Amino acid sequence: MEAHIASTYAAICTIVYLGTEEAYEIVDREKTLEWLLRLKHSKNTIVNSGSECAKVRTTKPGGFEIHINGENDMRSIYCSLVVADILNLLDNAKLREGVGDFIASCQTYEGGIACLPEAEAHAGYTYCGLASLLLLNEVEKIDVNRLLEWSVNRQIAAEGGFNGRINKFVDSCYNFWQGSVAELIDIALKGRGNYKGEWLYNQKAVQGYTLLCCQGKNGGLIDKPTKGPDLHHTCYALAGLSIAQAKSMYQQLYVDKEFENKNAWENSVLLGNLVENKVSRVHPVYNLQHEKVEQAKSYYACLLYTSDAAD
Repeated sequence: MEAHIASTYAAICTIVYLGTEEAYEIVDREKTLEWLLRLKHSKNTIVNSGSECAKVRTTKPGGFEIHINGENDMRSIYCSLVVADILNLLDNAKLREGVGDFIASCQTYEGGIACLPEAEAHAGYTYCGLASLLLLNEVEKIDVNRLLEWSVNRQIAAEGGFNGRINKFVDSCYNFWQGSVAELIDIALKGRGNYKGEWLYNQKAVQGYTLLCCQGKNGGLIDKPTKGPDLHHTCYALAGLSIAQAKSMYQQLYVDKEFENKNAWENSVLLGNLVENKVSRVHPVYNLQHEKVEQAKSYYACLLYTSDAAD
């Protein structure tokens, strides 16, 4: 099988959750860096847009292929940067070069972020783009106010959940793809992207949609009523539920890095004040528990890489 960035991202996340030195040492960091650099686009790229009016166009350098000679879009950027960040490879200048500018070129007139320049803004790509800019510390390259306006308008009043694009139906996976953007914006604005500690959407409505409409009869979570459960929607509906139950703790979590009280009652927004529905808090950039991320990053921070690719 050919190496794939989505599989690599999933493997690294699994290693982070295992959280043992034996698991951490599975990864060959130097070869991972060399491979990531081969995925990187360092010059303008011709892509097929799939559109009848513009079947091909040129994109800026700075993207990543999802595998060697594969497609290039916002998902592969996010997966590549998360892998590099956790493994302490993200200070490599070649890896970072042009990535923020490429992401900025994908912000649309709507305010959200598309998979490629001139495409339609989409929740999943917006999440990947904004999380990537936070990893790069380059959020200033996009218009955060326009992105916020687009994002908060994705919540549908009737159902309480989010859609992923304008004029689309709600879908429980957007609990995370849209809902976590609110906390990412709060991080980007250094704790000023909330109202009295709550995110800029109706958090209890998202919880209601998830708990009342999206639980499968035999377990798992579903996209919407009449659909069946699957692992994708179970994962992201629960991750979004975690975000929707949380309050802003910018200073504690992202400056002081004190995690002991992150799940405490006073730091939560719970539908009906039902503590039995509380789930663990996840880090919005990685969709992993804060402690697990910090433990893995601390381990890899002590390691150096000597590959020629690092020069």
